[in-house]
Amino acid sequence: MLGGITLAALGFGVELIALFTLVSGVHGYFQHSNLKLRLGPLNWFFSMAELHRWHHSPILEEANHNYGQNVIVWDLAFRTFFWPKDRESPEEIGIPEFSAFPMTYWAQLASPFTWSRIKRESRAA
Repeated sequence: MLGGITLAALGFGVELIALFTLVSGVHGYFQHSNLKLRLGPLNWFFSMAELHRWHHSPILEEANHNYGQNVIVWDLAFRTFFWPKDRESPEEIGIPEFSAFPMTYWAQLASPFTWSRIKRESRAA
């Protein structure tokens, strides 16, 4: 959404903004689809599932990387790019200490507003 607003502020036409929104949406579904997609050298440009899984690693030091929505240019610029060559991306992802973290799309979107309840229910579990 922020990308579309930025493009509009820069004066780009509605057609380009719609195309950007479509491509970003489809890319986001593939990025989070949990499919074993391999891009090889294209990982140095696109932020796809192979890289983005590290962002969802249960190990905090690994998870604080690969924030790129579509491309990794900002991860390279801000030194948040992470792609260890000596192992596969994590099979288990998420926040292990929050067992009550919601599993549905809308509940996850609302999670910042229900964070106290999530923490409380996770401690009780």
